[in-house]
Amino acid sequence: MEENGESTLSDEPPPRQNSCNSNLVEIVRDKKSIFLSPDEKKGELAVCNPALWGDKDDDIFLYRAREKWKNNYGERSVIKEYPSGRVILSPEHEYEIDGVEDPRISKNGTFNIIYTAFNEDLGARIALATTDDFKKIHKRGIIGPQIRLEEGIKFSGGKDSYYGSIFYKELQEKRKKNSNLKDYIMDKDATIVYTPKGKSILIHRVGDSVQATPFNSIEDLQTKDFWVDTFGKLEEQTILYPGEYWASEKVGLGGTPINIDGRIIGLVHGVEKIKRRRGNLIEYFYNSTVVEFDPNTYEIISIIRDPLLEPNPDYPFIENSRDETIIKNINFATAFRVKPNGTLEIFSGVGDKAIESRTTNLKYILDGLSNRHNLTENWKRAA
Repeated sequence: MEENGESTLSDEPPPRQNSCNSNLVEIVRDKKSIFLSPDEKKGELAVCNPALWGDKDDDIFLYRAREKWKNNYGERSVIKEYPSGRVILSPEHEYEIDGVEDPRISKNGTFNIIYTAFNEDLGARIALATTDDFKKIHKRGIIGPQIRLEEGIKFSGGKDSYYGSIFYKELQEKRKKNSNLKDYIMDKDATIVYTPKGKSILIHRVGDSVQATPFNSIEDLQTKDFWVDTFGKLEEQTILYPGEYWASEKVGLGGTPINIDGRIIGLVHGVEKIKRRRGNLIEYFYNSTVVEFDPNTYEIISIIRDPLLEPNPDYPFIENSRDETIIKNINFATAFRVKPNGTLEIFSGVGDKAIESRTTNLKYILDGLSNRHNLTENWKRAA
């Protein structure tokens, strides 16, 4: 609803969104919406989870490509540029030796490429590379918490605290399986944003929720003291907890937010876990939606409360080859842009296999985010 050209909040609750083509937010979905599929001739097993900078067809577009590799997983990921297919980031250092994954792009003079660095023995953590032209790229190393599970329990307030309980449960599960206890606490789904006053904020996911962590320099993010202090403030810095049924297991950021008509709009994904009776099967559903951030603090002020993008059963999915009892149904929206005709184009990794493009009317999105029904205060936090 608009008055005098300004967006205002509506007291009218919107219609219940039970599908992607609801009256409030309409998504165009058809069989031609696959944007990019793996090129088997280039050895690609899958492509997914893109990053985008700009709103023109010739702007920067990166994506994750999975390829066969001689390790315990039988594969690793590299980061490529579209449409050339040129590899711009590949595993080089110990902290990322089993894969570089899920890039996000931001800019503050120099471009930041924030990505997930994976090492089977050390876990998944966030790393940073910087560049001026996407040709010469400088890897800056790990910028996430270099803290192990036992330490995380202590630093976050003990096993009875919100995050301490998550770390304690994970540690107990690892002990039961006699698996690697040297893993660092996983940190993923990250990007760096900047406020109008020049404040730097790392948006990321520790545990099952999204945090906005302010910092002064990249060097701060690479010190253990910074993260020891931060873990004592994780609940204070949390901007989104698991909530509605489709996001009851965990939530995460889905790409770098962008400025649309003076409003900071972003993507988030949620995970729903369903246990099937037969065969001890666990099925995960990854859904995505749109949020609005406060430009000064990057707290989430509103969220489309029903899944805007859901897994499409027509698209392929990859079963977890390490555990046949786990199946993932995925729509992981990680990039978007406003088209010249006023539509919003959203790119998602689907089924951990391909990249999908869908479009929707931008006005529907902005009006939906302005509705009181979708204020974050109405987000039903998971028990």
